[in-house]
Amino acid sequence: MPSRQERIELKQRLLDQRDPEYATKLAGAFTSHLAAAIQATSESERRRALEKALEAYEDALDGALYEVLDERFAAEDSALS
Repeated sequence: MPSRQERIELKQRLLDQRDPEYATKLAGAFTSHLAAAIQATSESERRRALEKALEAYEDALDGALYEVLDERFAAEDSALS
C-alpha cells in the first residue's frame, strides 16, 4: 500500500493534468496550512497541525479529482446521448 506522501503525489499529478489551475489553488492553500503548522509553539502541536494539514490536503485533492472526473464522465455521457 502506498504511503500518504505517495498517494498525495499521485493525486496531485492527476489533478495537475486535469485542472492545473485548481491544483495550483489547492497547493497554495496547503502551503498556508503548512506555514501555520511550522509556527506551532511545541513539537506535539506542530505534529498535530502537520497531520491535520496533510489530511485536509489529501481530502481536498480527493474532492477535486472526483469533481473533475464527474464533470468529464457527465460530458462523455451527454455526448453519447
